[in-house]
Amino acid sequence: MTGLVLFDLDDTLVDRSAAFRRWAAELCADRSLPAGAFEWLLAADRSEGFFAAVRARFGLVDDVWAQYRRRMPELVTCRPGVLGLLTGLRAAGQRVGIVTNGRADNQLGKIRRTGLDRAVDGWAVSGELGARKPERALFAAAAAACGADLAGGGWMVGDNPADDIAGGRAAGLATIWVAGGRPWPRDLLPPDHTCDTVEAAAGWILPA
Repeated sequence: MTGLVLFDLDDTLVDRSAAFRRWAAELCADRSLPAGAFEWLLAADRSEGFFAAVRARFGLVDDVWAQYRRRMPELVTCRPGVLGLLTGLRAAGQRVGIVTNGRADNQLGKIRRTGLDRAVDGWAVSGELGARKPERALFAAAAAACGADLAGGGWMVGDNPADDIAGGRAAGLATIWVAGGRPWPRDLLPPDHTCDTVEAAAGWILPA
């Protein structure tokens, strides 16, 4: 039966955390940053004003943000099993899409370099559309890009409890949280299902 399955990108379909570690190691080596810089970068990752803080802390004058945006799409990886999951879902008649927050050049670079552009029906990137998860508009745009509609229901699979799971639920989708061994936040309603890796989501989307 045809259905809609939307996936988050970073740390769901691609290993953004591992790519960030590689980027941070390169930055430390290329700029000869002092001892402890690598650990500081990992701890500060995703904090507000991160790139300004990096430049100020280490006295860097070049545009670290531009270098990061260029390099990260080159560093992300997508496991073969993930591509196999998406291919299998589409072969079973599902409409498969990506819904992601982030700058268009950075996120589209990841999608294309990993081959995800050939494994899904469509995507929606916040930097292109002016809406961000958990806003319903971004989920609706992703569904439309796949030739589907949120009115028909479907699934949202992702690692972020607020953006992916709460947002997906508010958009009328069943939810699968990719926990990666983390506990669920006590202040949020739980997902419909939980798995440690995205590949395991197939067991609920396409039950035997």
